[in-house]
Amino acid sequence: MKAQNISKKIFKATILVAGAAMTMGNQKCEQQPVATPPRALKKIVELGSIRSSSVMFPGGTAFDFQFVANQQIYSVLLDSKEFTLKYNPPIAVPPSQATTGDVGFFNLTKTDGQMMKAFSEAAGKDNYSVQYAKTAWCMVNIPQAKISGSVNSFELIGGGGITLGFNPSGAYPTNGLASAGINLEWAQLDLSMVATRPLTSKVMAAANVTSKQTKTKVSFGLNFGAFTLGPSAYYQTPLANVTKNALNLGVTSLNDQLKSEEWYTRVMANHDTHLIIVGGSDVKLEAGDQLLVYNEDYYWEGEPCNSRYLGGGAQASSAVAKIEIDWVGDEISRGRVIEQNDDNAVIGAKVKLFKFHAADYKPADPGVTPVTPVNPSPGSGASTKPGR
Repeated sequence: MKAQNISKKIFKATILVAGAAMTMGNQKCEQQPVATPPRALKKIVELGSIRSSSVMFPGGTAFDFQFVANQQIYSVLLDSKEFTLKYNPPIAVPPSQATTGDVGFFNLTKTDGQMMKAFSEAAGKDNYSVQYAKTAWCMVNIPQAKISGSVNSFELIGGGGITLGFNPSGAYPTNGLASAGINLEWAQLDLSMVATRPLTSKVMAAANVTSKQTKTKVSFGLNFGAFTLGPSAYYQTPLANVTKNALNLGVTSLNDQLKSEEWYTRVMANHDTHLIIVGGSDVKLEAGDQLLVYNEDYYWEGEPCNSRYLGGGAQASSAVAKIEIDWVGDEISRGRVIEQNDDNAVIGAKVKLFKFHAADYKPADPGVTPVTPVNPSPGSGASTKPGR
């Protein structure tokens, strides 16, 4: 009997020790720092359009679904961790139309505009019409990809199998439907998206999001009258989540396919010892990052930057300079030239990542005081675009 009691006590003690060891082990695991995902630079893209048919309601009224789809794709791209969206090209007017120190020459945020002016004046490079050559200036404005799409079907399914919306065959008939509204149970959407090269329209990636992927239980009463007044009613319904989810799936698929596309940007200004490039905090650049610069050959059907682009590029091992970022703005950055061969980097030259800065890198003061443009003209990009 005593032997049994001793055995039970040893067993209980063993369990307690094992439990304590497991608890300590779990605490150690829980105390391990969460690994930070490696930084990746965002690709600069522009948005084309999302084409779509309208949703027809009883009585011949229609809801402009194309409008809301285009509104929502903006927010999807702005929230994206892989892309940064350009609303306006960095260079606002052709250099031939610019005057010395023209504050309306660039589409920049207020802070970037002030720094660009300071950098230009410090380097004696504020005569844009002389600085920007016809052969390459327009490359500054060309993003890495253009994203567009088409809604192939948008189906709103009510009780008894009643369906509103459209599919590839056309709009669903509305005969016999009550003019006030309908109780919806499901919604589904089929969407195609594509990423193309802006100058050649060559397809870089394509995605299709099917109705099966987007079919969603919505369960709400659709008021036709409210929808015909404008898009605000749409955003208050579960349908907005259906379309946003479809757009998110499309953008994610494009990004997965574009991961093999090397990130790049362009030289915006050459200030001898420093280069200004397109892309700042919006693309996740940081001070200390090092980049390689490549001059390219461009082929045009006629006048450069004013005719059909036929192609161009540079050899992989032909970098003319290496720069280290010493100032990062909202949408532009400045890099100090740390290596250079016999050729100067031209405006529009391609810029690729060489390496990110070390973890212990400490940024230095760029040594330039922002300059506020004097008497900015109405509508000039550098003076009117708000800082972020």
